[in-house]
Amino acid sequence: MERVICTCFVVCGLLSIVQGGSLIISEKFMNGDVLFLWNGDIAQEYDIQITMDKTLSDWDRQTVTQYTVEDALLYDSIGIDVRLPGDSSNNKMTYSVSKVESYVGDSVNISWTAPFFPRAGAYTVYHTGNVNRSIIVVTSSGATFDQTKYEYQSRPFDSTKIGFNIRDISRTDAGYYNGGLSPEAAWSGGGVVLIVHDTPSKPKIQGNLNIMVDSYSNLTCSSFSNTAPEYYARLHPLSYTWYVNNTKLSETRETLMLRVFRDHKYNHYSCTAKAKLESDRSDPVIINPMYTPDKLTILPEPLLNSDDKLAVKEGETIGPYTCTADCNPPCDITWKYKDSTSGGFFDVASTGSLDSQIVNRSIGVYRCISKFLPDSSFKKIESIRLDVLCRPMFDYMDEFKTRYGCKSGDSMYVPVSVPIIANPPPKESDITWSGPTGQLAICSNVLQQNVIYKHLVKSFIPIKDRNFFGNYTLKYERESLITVTISAEELRINKSDLTEINNGGLIGLEGTVVVKVPIISDSLPLTSHITWLNPNGLMISDKSIVLQQTDGLYNYLITSILPVSGAKQFGNYRMLYDGNLITTIIIKEKDINMSPSAVLRKGNNSLSTMGLLISTILLSVLGTVFLGINIYHLYSRRKQANRKHDENSIGTAFYATQPNEQTYRNENKTEEHIYSAIDLQQE
Repeated sequence: MERVICTCFVVCGLLSIVQGGSLIISEKFMNGDVLFLWNGDIAQEYDIQITMDKTLSDWDRQTVTQYTVEDALLYDSIGIDVRLPGDSSNNKMTYSVSKVESYVGDSVNISWTAPFFPRAGAYTVYHTGNVNRSIIVVTSSGATFDQTKYEYQSRPFDSTKIGFNIRDISRTDAGYYNGGLSPEAAWSGGGVVLIVHDTPSKPKIQGNLNIMVDSYSNLTCSSFSNTAPEYYARLHPLSYTWYVNNTKLSETRETLMLRVFRDHKYNHYSCTAKAKLESDRSDPVIINPMYTPDKLTILPEPLLNSDDKLAVKEGETIGPYTCTADCNPPCDITWKYKDSTSGGFFDVASTGSLDSQIVNRSIGVYRCISKFLPDSSFKKIESIRLDVLCRPMFDYMDEFKTRYGCKSGDSMYVPVSVPIIANPPPKESDITWSGPTGQLAICSNVLQQNVIYKHLVKSFIPIKDRNFFGNYTLKYERESLITVTISAEELRINKSDLTEINNGGLIGLEGTVVVKVPIISDSLPLTSHITWLNPNGLMISDKSIVLQQTDGLYNYLITSILPVSGAKQFGNYRMLYDGNLITTIIIKEKDINMSPSAVLRKGNNSLSTMGLLISTILLSVLGTVFLGINIYHLYSRRKQANRKHDENSIGTAFYATQPNEQTYRNENKTEEHIYSAIDLQQE
């Protein structure tokens, strides 16, 4: 339906000569502002006072001949009073602001009163909008205009009451209308401002829709006014109406600020903008409240024991489990397990679903890990701690000594620490040891190691006499776990006795040295386990070794005849037993050429007079009985003969001789020394 705005008649002083004053004041309407101008000297100071409606401004002294009042459409009338300094005469003018409002598509009547109508020539009506243009030309006999758009209504044509109609209003018709004899009249006072209203643009809601819970979201309803002219629209900002789920809110500002909660994700927000007319409603938006999970949920819920652990036997399976978290955006959920041995965590599932898992003793924890992608520092963890049950067994992964050496006696014990895998920890009362003498009446201690299923069983095994040497088996609830061997302690040097180095030439064995080494051993040494290394580190194969027991149950004497020929054979000689170093002696050139006065050395190679006595006795006996008979055969065959080492029981002399060898014995009241002549064939 067409709406028509009634004609607005404006009567105002276009040109005023102030009563009693000398200034002539005129006005212009320029893009929403009113410009007052007066004649005068631009170097002259003037006192100016403005009246806007009924509000008076303070006097303002300026050196100007014009004054601009901005945003004139805010007022119905604007007055000015200009005085010369010291002169109380008033020079006043009042500008009446005439406005006509219409809507797009309507028709409107525009009218004002001109100060005069020209007797000759034409009166032109001007429209100043985006451009300045003439729309109607009136003479005393008629009017020229676009009849589809305008209709000139004043009669007679030369009437000073100017009136016309504008059809089918659009926003381009908005602006300032005035008339006169020249184009400058388009801006002169006394015209009418046509205001055209249209609906504001459809709003768009802008703002951060993805926002953390407990933060504040600012949503802006963005629209622009379609009211014209622009200098009117900017003085009348839009008002806004906000809706949540079609329910009107009290907020009328452009920006809606609200604190975000989790349930905001169910809300739809929209808005409208309004000037004279209200816009269409915006498309709804949904706030996406982002939040981290309060907790993680594992289903089905694991059945935990009193220690808040899931008890499971080794080799059995657990799961499947599903780990979920209420977070937005969805959390990144993974599963890891902890290796109790290394202490490290390892991936087992890349989603929240954990398949059935076969459990072993090294798995201590299955861990569900939730990460919140917008916050890289956030992490939430829910764990299933395992109590993996396993029967006691020997831990082959740990280093363990299975052979032990020991002396025997009432106060002799061998400490044995056996690594055990068990969960729960083994009971000390169920641990037993059995050995060569049967089951031992001893107690063992169980110590927890670095992981829950690793233990150390510490026991002290008594070795009362030689019958206790042998194999010992650790049992748990009568089940054998591991066996260890306890042997007599390896032989060692008897530091309370002498080590002798004798010239073999004194007994007819030229180029040899006779070495006698006292040792202690809880078990019977074997001559086949004795080796000698020459100064070059090479094993001596052309040697003879004799073993005999001396005073004391564990005391023995090892007598060795070593070939020494040439300067390269002098130096350090090492005796080994089962590859282990027993002692090192130094053989020098003088030991081959020494006289009977220097034949004995202590372990530190010091000389002893006891060696002189023994060597003298040996020399006389051997020289008297056999030296003349066998000296020739010794030098001709000793390099080719095979050597054999016979081993006899304790208390008997042991010989390393070929079959049919002659054995020489020399006895005194202090020691018994047994030698063997190598490669002497009996005649």
